[in-house]
Amino acid sequence: MAGGTFTLSGKKVRPGTYINTVSGKASSVAVNLNGAVVLPLLNAVYGPAKEFIEIDASSPDANIKKLGLSVYDNDHMMLLIRETLKGCGKVYAFIPTAGAKATATLGETLAATAKYGGSLGNKLRVAIVANAEVGTGYFNVIVSLDGVEVEKISAVQKIGDLAGMSDYIDFAAAGEATSATALAANAGTALTGGTDGSMSNADFTQMLDESEHLEYNVFAFPYSATTYSALVTAIRSKVKYFVNDVGKDVTAVFANTPSDAIECMNVTNGVILEDDTQITQEQAACFIAGATAGASYTQSNTYRQYPGAKAVLNPKTHDQAVAAINNGEIFFSYDDSHNVVIEYDINSLVTFTSEKTEDYRKMRVQRTLAAIRKVVRANFPPNKFDNDETGWGVMEGIGIGILNDFQAEGAIHDVDPDADFLVDRSRSSGDQTYFNVGVAVTDSAEKLYFTITTR
Repeated sequence: MAGGTFTLSGKKVRPGTYINTVSGKASSVAVNLNGAVVLPLLNAVYGPAKEFIEIDASSPDANIKKLGLSVYDNDHMMLLIRETLKGCGKVYAFIPTAGAKATATLGETLAATAKYGGSLGNKLRVAIVANAEVGTGYFNVIVSLDGVEVEKISAVQKIGDLAGMSDYIDFAAAGEATSATALAANAGTALTGGTDGSMSNADFTQMLDESEHLEYNVFAFPYSATTYSALVTAIRSKVKYFVNDVGKDVTAVFANTPSDAIECMNVTNGVILEDDTQITQEQAACFIAGATAGASYTQSNTYRQYPGAKAVLNPKTHDQAVAAINNGEIFFSYDDSHNVVIEYDINSLVTFTSEKTEDYRKMRVQRTLAAIRKVVRANFPPNKFDNDETGWGVMEGIGIGILNDFQAEGAIHDVDPDADFLVDRSRSSGDQTYFNVGVAVTDSAEKLYFTITTR
């Protein structure tokens, strides 16, 4: 944790506790179960392409049949999902491009095709076992994945009986067989030929477009910005469009990617987990995305602990940390108890103006402003109020009520009921109404200065 002494004329860059002598640890942040992250799964080993797969923190394996894996399995896709869910309530995983589906033919009559593309399909195996308890000609069809039985279809006779019965395999007649062809026993046949998808920029762009219809907070991109520079450009453009044109407050989280933008965050180091797994800065972008989506607008993620982390990967020196903050980077450091924490909850904005002051780089401030915009949009839909003096008075009353609610929660302060939510009567006419709204956003105490005088 940063510390040392301070001067009244000079502000510190790093969050910390500064003490002068003359002759701390942050509380954890509660996870917002409504916070959601969109997470693209590039080069996925299995799963449906061009579909948002909803993964809820309360039941993370509810979609195990679609992904083919448990969230807790040792797999690069599952690791990204796990790290994201450490901070938020929901992940929308998306596989932009499908790979080839694994296939097999059992005997000469039954064709088996993996439900989804990807190399994991090569670990699927189908066996057909006689079911003597039911009667002659009846079989149980057993599907296993990586040696573990995942499905049993009991008491079937014909190929047609298998139609739509499996969550892992699509069955069909092969060769001259038909749906009426009887099944035959098979000791077990493995599927082959499954391959992982090759990234398509067009498919990725389609995902970005379709995400406009989702309710989510953060877009995570846990991949190399150098390798996928075109995708980074597309994401930046899309989140700006969401914020400026759609009225959808979305933040994008990258790794080692300066953006100088309030809607983009830049992660520049990683962590080492308790089981010695090294989480690169790209993978750590998932935790930052989840933590950002899951944080309340009345809380900061500064000094929030990284669950399950025991060390910082590529820790920064004090001088490097100061430079990183000035460069708009979010990174991990240690607190005084040697816990791994988020150093400073900021976005990548580094160019400050009269319209976007230094406060605009603080993510708590941005979350508060986003929350106010969301509530205002919900309370002021088109064609609800009359555009006259009576309607203006009603709208002003509702608006001040909204600001008072946010003040009661500690998100803003010093609300002036006579001045902070006013209709601009000189400009409002016809079907157009203009408002002037003023808010003083409450920030967190992240740089604390003490003067201790000896007596």
